[in-house]
Amino acid sequence: MDLKQLFYNGVSFSEFVKSEDNEITERLKSRYDNIALDGTAVNFKSKVRYVLAFAENWCPDCQVSVPIMAKLCDVAKIDFKILKREGHEEEMKPFYEDGKAKIPTFAFLDDSFNVVGTWIERPKVIKELVAKGDNSYRRGYVNGEYDKDIVNELLEMMSR
Repeated sequence: MDLKQLFYNGVSFSEFVKSEDNEITERLKSRYDNIALDGTAVNFKSKVRYVLAFAENWCPDCQVSVPIMAKLCDVAKIDFKILKREGHEEEMKPFYEDGKAKIPTFAFLDDSFNVVGTWIERPKVIKELVAKGDNSYRRGYVNGEYDKDIVNELLEMMSR
């Protein structure tokens, strides 16, 4: 798999947002505009040069995390591209979790387009709740209650 070519086949966050013309578009824009980043995130210097995302704008997990990733990349001056999962299942196989293609999947790439880390689907705290069968997180998750957890995990991946 040629990650460089795959990366350049992706679309920008603004193109991803425009690919739907409905309430999802407004939700994605609003999430991006309203993400509050603290000084740590704003002054962050990343070792990652590129981030490739596999995502779909209809997916609630993508609606939560993709705008956060886009904002972090904008602030840190990292190139960020998005590919739809549909049509790229084969390219996603190296990033499968539990034998499945989960979205969003963020692949963190160095200057030579080597994968230096991945972040898949949800923050650890949500994965732990789901594993326990606890779905009480849902409303808070889509309304930003866990954004700080997502930001911290993404920043950790970007600092490797």
